[in-house]
Amino acid sequence: MSCAVRAATGLVLVGLLVVAPVLAAARREPARPGSGGTSGDETALFTGSEEVGGGRHTPPLAVRYWRVRAGLEAGPLDRAARVGMLVPLSDGRQDVLARRVVAPGVGLAEVQSPPNLRAEWRLAPGAHATIALDLAVRVGEVRAAVPPTDVAALRRPPAAAALAPEPEIQSAAAEVRERAAAVVAGARRLDEVVWSLHQYVAAFLPPGDPPGPQDALAVLSARRGTSLGRARALVALLRASGVPARLVGGLRLENARRTRATSSWVEAWGGEAWIPFDPTQGHFATLPPSYLALYRGDLPLLTYTRGLSLAYDFTIRQSTRRAVEEGVEEEPADGAADAATAVAAGPDGVQLHGSYVQQPVASVVLIADQSVPVAATDRILAEARQAAIDCVLLTARFESRYFRERYLERLVTSNLALVRRAHLVLVATADSAGAFALLGLAERGVRLPDARVIVAGAMLQPAARMLGALLLEALAPGEVALVRRPVDLLPLWEMARASLIDGAPLAQEAQRWNLEAVVLGDPDSEAPAWRRPLLAVWTRIVAAGVPLPTLTLILVLPIIATVVVAARVVVGLSTFGVFGPVIVSLAFITTGLWWGSITFLVLVGLGVVLRAALQHLRLQAVARLAILIALVAVAMAGLTLLGAARGIGPLLHLGVFPMLIMANVIESFGAAQAELGTRTAVRMTVHTLMLAVACYLLVDRAGLQSLVLAYPEILLGTVALDVLLGTWRGVRLLEYARFLGAASSPAGAPRTEP
Repeated sequence: MSCAVRAATGLVLVGLLVVAPVLAAARREPARPGSGGTSGDETALFTGSEEVGGGRHTPPLAVRYWRVRAGLEAGPLDRAARVGMLVPLSDGRQDVLARRVVAPGVGLAEVQSPPNLRAEWRLAPGAHATIALDLAVRVGEVRAAVPPTDVAALRRPPAAAALAPEPEIQSAAAEVRERAAAVVAGARRLDEVVWSLHQYVAAFLPPGDPPGPQDALAVLSARRGTSLGRARALVALLRASGVPARLVGGLRLENARRTRATSSWVEAWGGEAWIPFDPTQGHFATLPPSYLALYRGDLPLLTYTRGLSLAYDFTIRQSTRRAVEEGVEEEPADGAADAATAVAAGPDGVQLHGSYVQQPVASVVLIADQSVPVAATDRILAEARQAAIDCVLLTARFESRYFRERYLERLVTSNLALVRRAHLVLVATADSAGAFALLGLAERGVRLPDARVIVAGAMLQPAARMLGALLLEALAPGEVALVRRPVDLLPLWEMARASLIDGAPLAQEAQRWNLEAVVLGDPDSEAPAWRRPLLAVWTRIVAAGVPLPTLTLILVLPIIATVVVAARVVVGLSTFGVFGPVIVSLAFITTGLWWGSITFLVLVGLGVVLRAALQHLRLQAVARLAILIALVAVAMAGLTLLGAARGIGPLLHLGVFPMLIMANVIESFGAAQAELGTRTAVRMTVHTLMLAVACYLLVDRAGLQSLVLAYPEILLGTVALDVLLGTWRGVRLLEYARFLGAASSPAGAPRTEP
């Protein structure tokens, strides 16, 4: 028997080879006139005073939604007055979803000045005006690459002024040209030039007190300046080096913030598009989704009639996609960000742990099919509260992969409201069941454009890439990371938290924690060209509402049947038919190996006893089989009631089709017992059970479903293998064992038939 087990195990291995308005009270201060003016009767107000460390950095997620209010108080003046302010436009990275102006008794005009838009309010003599400009915006993260193009061969941008000197950006000054040449040190490639100049300006010190002049020459001479001064200096150096560049003025968005300070950064022309740089905050060719561009060019944010008293500020509040796009008003939450923690227990050992804050900067949903220690849970929730993150942790343990997929999908859908607004969804499972469970969202038409998705579990590399690309295509998240082995929840949380709070790339954080991860951001670029048609097919199937786990389970049936054929033809296992082990293995998939084996032995044992009792009635085989089906049905109903009473989840998922196979196995046992003897009937039962267990392990533990998802052409290989097995005429492995045993017995010793 040991030889048979080793042979069956070896054959299984061979088969496997084939196969994411809080308004704080603040005093308005009168605006201080800045340098420069637009006309003799107007005052221009330049901004850009925000510095490093001006507040807690908001986590750079793929997409974020914000509500911004610009509040102005103006007047009175003894003559007609005018107030103008540059307002943001949609540009691909940011989208202005709604704009509303509340200015009773004040006339409004919008003046187009591409690439900018200016809103102008006209005040009557002696009028006092309170103006509110409300914006709802969606801001995306941008990560660009500076091309290694020769600067001299760089195609000119649409805006010809991107190379011309300006009053505060003295790019033609000899001092600026000499400084640029010294920093670049003979470099000619665009990426090298921009990198050298950016790093040079990024090393400048914050401004002194008082700040002093903030033109490019003054900042380069002092090597210190505000964000406006440093941006002007970088623009001047880039233009002096032949690289078209322009200044961008805007807001750095932080939740529950009221501010008058704005920020400035730079855009350099890369030949095809404008690439952002912020030397003050250290962003090179990247911008997080907390940067809102108000205007482009070295322009004043505000212009107003000289002598007019003007006070202004911005109030900022993070929002959600539903609140912004559907116009849902959110309740303002004043005061400190108090936290609340919730713990709840559900059926089958499912537990929900939640930590909620009044002013969350992000929302996280963690799902695990593992036992999470209390200390780890407390640490995760404490770190989430400290970072002002709403965190929900759902944990439960499951044995069967099938049961795990179904229950994880149920967990996700029953907490759909939490998942929809999550900036990060993390699923930690033993295998790819978590990824399949998330695909259940796509069957319901759910999309997660604001979220990052992390899935951990045992997966082969091709299966991980296909599942990741499918999640990207079906759910449209900002990024997907698949860790290809089971991992404890704590290191996964630390990796996710660093990415969420600090903006660290998921691939970088995975390497830091020694986690082998497949990180995907674009399904078309990540999936090989020869796999994209298959990806499109799977996406359409999911969108049509077809359960992908069920479909892949159907696709592995031919592989299991091939394993059964090999076990019978090559190894020599004697089973109750070909489909008996296959269907029994499917029953194990729904119940788990432990409870499935118990159910098999109980039902077969009861059936054998009953059949023996029915022999005395001399019934026909058809009537006897119907009585056995009735017995199996009553027994399975009893096991289901036991599972409901004792909370045994696997016993609640007994299927009808396996029940019929069990009845057929019982009848086959009786027939084999009558014709071949009890010993042979028991051996056939053991072989059937062994082969069913091997098929179960092949599907449940070897990742066969995920592999078929990535390479369905494996089925053609199984057909070819079936042809080869059909021509097998050699001696079976178990017959070798029997013949060797007979040859090693003493001469003349009596031989016993098996």
